[in-house]
Amino acid sequence: MTTGLVRQPDDITADWLTGVLEGTGLLADGDTVVAVTPTSVGTGQMADTLRLACTTAAGAHPSVVAKLASADATSRSTGVLVRAYEVEVGFYAQVADQLAVRTPDCHLAVIDPSGEWFTLVLEDVADGAQGDQLAGCSPEVAAAALDELAALHAPAWGREDLARLPFLDRRSPEGDAMTAGLLTSVWPGFVERYRAVVADEHLAVCDRLVAGIAGWLEARPAGDTVTHGDFRLDNLLLGTGRPVVVDWQTAVWGSAATDVAYFLGGSLTPADRRRHGSDLLAGYHRALVAGGAGAGPLAAFEEEVAAAAPWGLVMCIVPAMIVQRTARGDEMFTTSLARYADQVLELGSLDRR
Repeated sequence: MTTGLVRQPDDITADWLTGVLEGTGLLADGDTVVAVTPTSVGTGQMADTLRLACTTAAGAHPSVVAKLASADATSRSTGVLVRAYEVEVGFYAQVADQLAVRTPDCHLAVIDPSGEWFTLVLEDVADGAQGDQLAGCSPEVAAAALDELAALHAPAWGREDLARLPFLDRRSPEGDAMTAGLLTSVWPGFVERYRAVVADEHLAVCDRLVAGIAGWLEARPAGDTVTHGDFRLDNLLLGTGRPVVVDWQTAVWGSAATDVAYFLGGSLTPADRRRHGSDLLAGYHRALVAGGAGAGPLAAFEEEVAAAAPWGLVMCIVPAMIVQRTARGDEMFTTSLARYADQVLELGSLDRR
C-alpha cells in the first residue's frame, strides 16, 4: 500500500495522523494525536472531503482537511477516467509551491498506483467561507478572485518544464476525441433530464455546440500556462483576505482565457457580467502583465476570452451526467448552463471560429 494512503474515513486514526503531521508545525516536538474526529465538509462530487478535528497528548486542538477518493463507485470511476485524482495529487506535490496563487498548505499528497485511491491532507482554512456558485458574487469579490487567477497564470506563463508534466500535458487529438465523444453521448440524456428547466434558446446554443464540438476543440488556442480548469466560486474560500483556491482536480496546461471566461460567465449574474465584465477583464489583464506574463494586448485577449466561453457549457453538460446526482448539483448545473449560454450568445462565441 502506498505510504500514508487511506481509502475511507474509518482508516483515519490518531497514529496515522500523528505520522502525517510530524514536522509540519501543527504538532509540538514529541506531541502526538490521541483523538481525531472526521466531519464531512464541502459539496465535491468526485471526492470526499473531511475536516479532521484533533486532540493531542499535550492538549492542543489542531485541525486539518483530508480529501479522499469518493465513496460512491460511479463518482470514483469518473475521477479515474478523467485523471482527476492523479492531477490534484500531482499539482500539490509538484506545482503549487512554484506559483503565487494562494492555496492551502499541503501536508500529504499520495496516490495508489492504480489511480483509484488517493489521500490529500491540507491546511484547514477554517475561517474561510466557500463561495456560492448559485448566488454569484459581487464585482469586488470577482476582482479579488481574478487577481488570484493572475497569480496562478503569470508565474507559470510559458514554462516548458511545467507544460511537459504528464498530468498537466493532457491535450491531444485522442483527448479531444474523448471529450467530444463524452459530450455527444451524454447530451440526449441531459436534454431529457433537464428540458423542463432550461430555456429553449439555451438548449439551441448547446445543440449547436454539440454538433460542432470536434471542430471547436481542434480550433482552441495552444496552452500558455497552468490553468485551474474549474475556477468558480464553489472552489474559492472567501473572507480570509486573499481568496484561497481549492479543488485542483482539473488543473491542466491550457489557455488562460478559458479560466477567465469560465469564471466571468458562471460566477457573476448575467446582469453583473454585462455591467462589470469589461472592467474585471481589464483588471485581470493588468495583474497578469504585472506578474511577468508575456501576454498580448488586452484587445486580443478579449477576443480569446469570447472564443473560449463555450467551454463553460461543456463543463455543465458532461459532469452533470457522469457524477453522482444531487439536488444541489442539478440546480448548480442548470443555473450555470443558463449563465454560460447567455454569455455565449452575447459574445457571439460560436461565430468566432
